[in-house]
Amino acid sequence: MKRFFSLKKELVFYSESSGFYKYFQHFIEYILENSYIVVHYLTSDINDQVFEMDHPRFETYFCSPHGLITTFMKVDADIVVMTMPDLQVYHYKRSLVRKDIEYIYTDHGVGSFNLMLRKGALDHYDTIFCYGKNHNEEVQAAERIYGLPEKKLINVGFGLLDMLIESYSSTKKQKNDKPHILIAPSWQKDNILEYCLAPLLNGLFAVNAKIIIRPHPEFVKRFPGKMKMLFDKFGDRIGADFEIQADFSSNFIVYNSDLVITDWSSIAQEFSFTTKKPSLFINTPMKIMNPDWRKIGVEPMDIWIRDKIGVSLDTDKLGDIKEIAESLLAGSERYKSAIEDLLAEYMYNMGHTAEIGGGYIIGQIKARRKNNDE
Repeated sequence: MKRFFSLKKELVFYSESSGFYKYFQHFIEYILENSYIVVHYLTSDINDQVFEMDHPRFETYFCSPHGLITTFMKVDADIVVMTMPDLQVYHYKRSLVRKDIEYIYTDHGVGSFNLMLRKGALDHYDTIFCYGKNHNEEVQAAERIYGLPEKKLINVGFGLLDMLIESYSSTKKQKNDKPHILIAPSWQKDNILEYCLAPLLNGLFAVNAKIIIRPHPEFVKRFPGKMKMLFDKFGDRIGADFEIQADFSSNFIVYNSDLVITDWSSIAQEFSFTTKKPSLFINTPMKIMNPDWRKIGVEPMDIWIRDKIGVSLDTDKLGDIKEIAESLLAGSERYKSAIEDLLAEYMYNMGHTAEIGGGYIIGQIKARRKNNDE
């Protein structure tokens, strides 16, 4: 941290953990390839993958969560890019030493800001990188309803999706001997594993398919007792057609699946948008971070998209799961054009996120330099 504060910085990225680099990667690579800007990358994960990277203009720093409050207050840079909501609302504040820092927010997924973030979570950001139309609509509606200052909304796109699609397109497809059905829940309260796994599996075991359960990494980390109960209850079924996977080092199993079943996890959007295959949503109790989400009058994408890229099923209808799963597997191809049309209508700059977002950051820093020279 002494080194962090001793160096002049134009651009800082802050990451909460190693897994978050993927949300910045496309921007950072574009900036390093198309400018002479030095990227300063601050992380709160001592084992962050970025410490293994080697580039003369990519500086990395570790700050423990205990020192983060002070660090945030003393940041001196032109631009700070983060995925962390609630800036200025709770412990982590805007800088006290620079009032003209441009704080840019970029999200973890394409879902609803208004539903999945706390009320006011983005109010103290200057700029929002919007992935699709739903982000613009929600931010602008909240500004009107609550009388908030207008933020700068940059129609960037979702870089992680660009990378997933490119990787999937260039990978040799492996046709499964029998369909693979992946159960990939969220880790929120009342997720599939806790709420309705037994009746779900009872129906799926009757499908001529391989069933794979892939708990959320946070569920595995936070609830070892519940993981043990999962193996205790269903371990005797593990074999060629049933697997419980706790190794998250590769996403091959996700994108090689034929059908993904989830509750409110964004894995469904990533899977369907990348592979153009349908997802099956189980309507467990909805994750709501903002109890006032209805006030702005914009239906969250997380809700309406469920029956656009697949089928949503209430938990009292799980007796129908076999027929619905078989129908989705048999009719997978008919969802392809519908998903492609949805992406074309709602997602910005498909395949060009890096140059739009990275180009914006380069332009802002160049403008700052010019103003300082004058």
